[in-house]
Amino acid sequence: MRTSISKLKVAVAISWILLAGVPAAIAQTLKIPFAALSPNYAPLWIADQGGFFKKYGLDAQLIYISAGSVIIPALLSGQVDLANMGSAPALTAWARGAELVSVGVASNRLLHVVMTSTAIRKPEELKGRKIGSDRYGSLSDLVLREALRYHNLAPDRDVAIIQTGGLPERLGALKIGAVDGAILTGDTAFQAEKLGFHTLIDLSQLPIQYPGSTIVVSRAFLQSRRDTVKKFLRGWIEGIKTAKIDKEFTVRVLQRFLKTDDGEILAKTFEVYKNVQEKIPYPDPKVMAIALKQLSATVPQAGQLKAEDFIDRTIIAELESEGFIARLYRGR
Repeated sequence: MRTSISKLKVAVAISWILLAGVPAAIAQTLKIPFAALSPNYAPLWIADQGGFFKKYGLDAQLIYISAGSVIIPALLSGQVDLANMGSAPALTAWARGAELVSVGVASNRLLHVVMTSTAIRKPEELKGRKIGSDRYGSLSDLVLREALRYHNLAPDRDVAIIQTGGLPERLGALKIGAVDGAILTGDTAFQAEKLGFHTLIDLSQLPIQYPGSTIVVSRAFLQSRRDTVKKFLRGWIEGIKTAKIDKEFTVRVLQRFLKTDDGEILAKTFEVYKNVQEKIPYPDPKVMAIALKQLSATVPQAGQLKAEDFIDRTIIAELESEGFIARLYRGR
């Protein structure tokens, strides 16, 4: 009898050992591209570096792809699973028939600026000049064009828009004089300021809105792996909370991804961006509708669509009703 009990205890112990390894073994792998080396994506980076995705059973593989227009085909073909990107390329593709959906938006404020040398004092003095931007159709490209139109400058006619690449490349082009100005944001704007460039156009002061740091998935992926998307959103929302309240950890993550040791810039970046991250990151149909209307200048069919058809608020609504978000912030 004692032998049987001993054998049973050993069997139970072995079972517990085997079960202890199950979460790691069945962790779901997610390939997640992000569109820029911008502090807008800090919650994603933090969720990865802080182990939040692993906490919720995901093996996240972050991939830097410097333009949303490149991410979209990878997303639609299934080469990547979901994306953290600006809304403009996703809205453009959706307006043209792509089956995409936004399930979360971390920020609805544009912090982009057009920076030039101090020799250029007014926006109208950009006429005949070259401005460095991202790829055509990216968020930076679209909002730059909107800003130029606001100042009665015709993009590509009055002002040449040069596709110089991501934020580091744009700053580099500005530094060597390859362009007369560049659209920058976050730490690259602060770096440009320290180098003597100044803000000619501050897009946060213009009536231009685009949802930024958007989580985009294909509709097929959302339907077939909804629970996986929910796990991702748990980790990402915990990343948002950390980006808002944990300066020390956030600065360490920013330092790694932005590749700067400038403590002043890192501290300033934290202070600015902690206030723009949404505690409950619902996609806002009103802001998305504004973005669609502005997009219709280059994609006419966008003006006929309803923003509500592009967004899915149900998963974040579940997380809120289940008390997940409230518990996160109670534990701060």
